[in-house]
Parts: sequence; C-alpha cells; structure tokens
Amino acid sequence: LCCREGFTELKANDPGVQTALKFAMDEYNKASPDVYLYVVVKVIRVQRKVGYKYILTVKIARTECIKDSGDGPCPVFTDPEYQCRFVVYNSVWFQRWMLLENKCS
Repeated sequence: LCCREGFTELKANDPGVQTALKFAMDEYNKASPDVYLYVVVKVIRVQRKVGYKYILTVKIARTECIKDSGDGPCPVFTDPEYQCRFVVYNSVWFQRWMLLENKCS
C-alpha cells in the first residue's frame, strides 16, 4: 500500500524491516536497565518513509534469558507485553543505522 504522507506500508517479513527490527531491539536491550532480554512477539504495523526511515509498531516481551547469555531459545515471561514505537533510520551517507525514537508503554 502506498503512500499516505509519503509512507509505504510494509510486511514484517520484508528483509529491510527485519534488519530495522533487529537494530531497534538491539538498541532497546542495550539501553534497558533490565538484566533480561526483550524480544518482539508481534509486529503490529510497519511503515517506511522515503527510502530508509522505518516506523515500527510492535509488541515486545521480556524473556527468561539474561542479556549476553548466547543465542539459545529464550522463552517469554508471562509478564505483560509492551507496545513500542521505534523510528529507525538507515543513513546511507553515514553508513549506519540510527534509532531516532523509542517509545514503549
């Protein structure tokens, strides 16, 4: 779907979306004071604006895995999920991803 206010709706399995989601969650987990890892449990909506700016609306949940404990399976706690809005930008000029917004409730 295209293009209300320059936004394009994307599917969660889009490779660019997957990269943006991974970056957003890596940044979220780095900034979180919690010792446990958080993961995306549901993608609600994904939009991309003119090229490389992604707006991701997702539900995340705390897992039973402690941060930096490896890549094994991480069961999700029964704690409440949080809905988050991440705005991620892939700067071609600076050749890096940037998290512009991180709001969870």
